[in-house]
Amino acid sequence: MDRTRLLTSLATVAAVILAALPAALVFGLGWLTLGHPSVPSGGTVPPDTTSPEAWVLFALFYVAWMLGLMVLLIWTYDRLGRYWHSWDRAPRREKKRRRRLSAGLSYLEGQEKARRAGKKGGS
Repeated sequence: MDRTRLLTSLATVAAVILAALPAALVFGLGWLTLGHPSVPSGGTVPPDTTSPEAWVLFALFYVAWMLGLMVLLIWTYDRLGRYWHSWDRAPRREKKRRRRLSAGLSYLEGQEKARRAGKKGGS
């Protein structure tokens, strides 16, 4: 496995861990509660005492966190040489190939001009 692939894999694993970190902290420290899912059958579920404002604040923070994490991951991939490109479009020709094709067409155009100039001068 080459170094770039290893670093890309490590960056991806780190991003997944960082994505789960805020939720693990918030629920692990008890700032937000998910209720008690281990209620025996026939029992009543205790009411949720967490305010809706706390859930909204956490959701807004989490959206901002994920956007920042996405930017960080894209920046890391760019630094590693893994550039993003859309799979919807056809791949671009390489720069070298485009230059070579352009030079070939210019050469053929020059040959055509010389041939036309030779016909005019020879007639």
